[in-house]
Amino acid sequence: MKKIIVFLIATVLAGCAGSGNKGVDCKNSAYYGYVNICLPEIKGMTECLAHENVTRIIQPYLASGPVLGYYLNNETYGKVDSLGLITYDTYFMLYGEYQHENYPAAINDLETKTAGLEKSLFDQEGFEQIEKNMGAVKAEKPVLLEKYSPHPNVRTMIVLMKYKSDGGEETSVVSAANVILVKQRLLNLAYYVAYSGVKSIDDLKQKNETVINAFLEAN
Repeated sequence: MKKIIVFLIATVLAGCAGSGNKGVDCKNSAYYGYVNICLPEIKGMTECLAHENVTRIIQPYLASGPVLGYYLNNETYGKVDSLGLITYDTYFMLYGEYQHENYPAAINDLETKTAGLEKSLFDQEGFEQIEKNMGAVKAEKPVLLEKYSPHPNVRTMIVLMKYKSDGGEETSVVSAANVILVKQRLLNLAYYVAYSGVKSIDDLKQKNETVINAFLEAN
């Protein structure tokens, strides 16, 4: 169930470092099992998984799988040293599962994985696990707004969720949960923005597809 928390918790920078220049045209990459995954440059965003504050944030997620990349918008990036003290949005994370790191996936596996993620996100057991791991923050059940395929090797779900702190402050987040088949591997990419009506959903979808296209072109 840790993978569900990875997707839903609306949870990076001078000195941010990548995994090394392992590709001819790739400045930043990470290994998923034996496969080298390029982390593309995204306009207006910074990949900063290596920053110590990001490393702390992702620790709970590493029980179920590796986090390959964590991107913040540049405005938040400028406040990375205060990450644990501020609320931020417009970020995305690329992650996988240890048990599938070296599994040679195909299109049928993409469909199975997407169906499993959908079930995990919206069934009662999955939601209870989310609440348990969020501590003082309480969540309302997620709402599936849309499901589509922006690319033959990608399946996307647009999900709305609300969070409430002990102080009563309520935050709404809209997320794009992507399952991606790349280099015979299945990866998840979760993109988050603050919800402020229909425009924020359209904004998320546009940003998400820009990232998906850049990721696929780089790999």
